[in-house]
Amino acid sequence: MSVTSGEAPSPAIPARFDHIIVAVKDLSKAIATYQTGLGFTVVPGGEHPAGTHNALVHFGIHYVELLAVQDPAAPGSGWVKEWIATAGENPPTYAVAVESLDAAVERLDAAGVPHGEIERGERVTPEGTSLRWRSLVVAPESSPRTQSPAVIAASGRPPPLPHRGQPAPKPAWPPMPFLIEWEGGDAARLAEIERIGALAPHPAGWEQLLSVSVLVADPEFAARCYQQAFGWRRIPDGLAGRGVVLDLAGLRLELIAPPSGGRVLPPGPRPTAIALHARDRQETLDYLREQGTADGAGRGVTPARAHGLRIALP
Repeated sequence: MSVTSGEAPSPAIPARFDHIIVAVKDLSKAIATYQTGLGFTVVPGGEHPAGTHNALVHFGIHYVELLAVQDPAAPGSGWVKEWIATAGENPPTYAVAVESLDAAVERLDAAGVPHGEIERGERVTPEGTSLRWRSLVVAPESSPRTQSPAVIAASGRPPPLPHRGQPAPKPAWPPMPFLIEWEGGDAARLAEIERIGALAPHPAGWEQLLSVSVLVADPEFAARCYQQAFGWRRIPDGLAGRGVVLDLAGLRLELIAPPSGGRVLPPGPRPTAIALHARDRQETLDYLREQGTADGAGRGVTPARAHGLRIALP
């Protein structure tokens, strides 16, 4: 099936947004930034056998993952090291949780969407608890987990027309989420999140994740790819022609074009921003201004103040 055909098998993959990864050089410094400078409740995540460790900022079951290399010699940490060395501190990818990874694979195969093999993952919490999941990379040619940032920077545009007598070129898929199936499902996740104190109120008054923005070279092409792969519904966007919005279980997944219609600058297409609802917008903004982390327009936090993540305060 062609990526540009607009066809998509039904029904859509039952899914919800899970988390966005922010790759950081120093986990302790990132924790301090998010706790004090930005007013979030940050909890230790734990250690991965792959040689990385993390900390978590939760909004219910959704979260921001601050991810850093702990053991540079571990082969599994290589993609994080390469991303930071090439692209700096910012979000390389994000995850979408599915009820059944096996069913999701069947749908991807039926739609002709490339993907990697199902992998088993584990994280050991500071208390010694092991959390387990299975995951799947979608469109490996455009994923930082399996591809270099230099290649990703050129991804996400419709394939050119073939030359006469030549086979059609392969499509350059846009950045796609990786899929994750948690052991025990959402009920077990929520119980663990509550147990570790991740649902404690954020000091600056942040409350709810509203949207996630993904920078893409061509929003219409990216939307067709996403709908072919996952079947998620397109909804009115209110973006004045700057992008396309898909409904991800009530959360806005925004596929956004580069500013002023220009090209995507290095490190290329990637998730770039989240929008959060605050209990009292002015109080949150006052907190940020006292810490010197609010942007000049009073719209949230610039990437430079949040280790590469843009945080919007609508």
